[in-house]
Amino acid sequence: MDIKERVKTAIEKDIISLGYIFWGLEISGSSRSKLIRLYIDNNDTSINLSDCEKVSNQTMEILNNSDFLDFSFRLEVSSPGIDRTFFDFNQHKAFLGNQVEIKFMKENTKQTLRGKLIKAEDGFLEVKKHNEDLEKISSSNYLSSKLIYMEQA
Repeated sequence: MDIKERVKTAIEKDIISLGYIFWGLEISGSSRSKLIRLYIDNNDTSINLSDCEKVSNQTMEILNNSDFLDFSFRLEVSSPGIDRTFFDFNQHKAFLGNQVEIKFMKENTKQTLRGKLIKAEDGFLEVKKHNEDLEKISSSNYLSSKLIYMEQA
């Protein structure tokens, strides 16, 4: 299990018990000092500074008492924002009908597609392109994606 999975396993249950959704985790930096960036969400209201502080305090306690971190770290807790990155393929299901940007492999070439998310099922996403054509992207070709915020008229 890599360090990212170990951190996720250590903190996810506590975040959920505080009433939040564990949205995602990024770890960057050198081998001696890292930035751990944690994204939380909530079904009922937007995430505010108080929410981030509560999760940060709980997470710091867990990580400071862990025996698997062999580096110094800084922790940031944030909401995923309106143009959120998807960390898990299944996170797309809650955003059908929204605009997304997806990076994927097609014929051994990295592609980027923007369009309306039509389907999100086990193993594939379907996106309606601006020319109304549909693109089906399998999870095996999927690289990354994010929500594209579109202001409502």
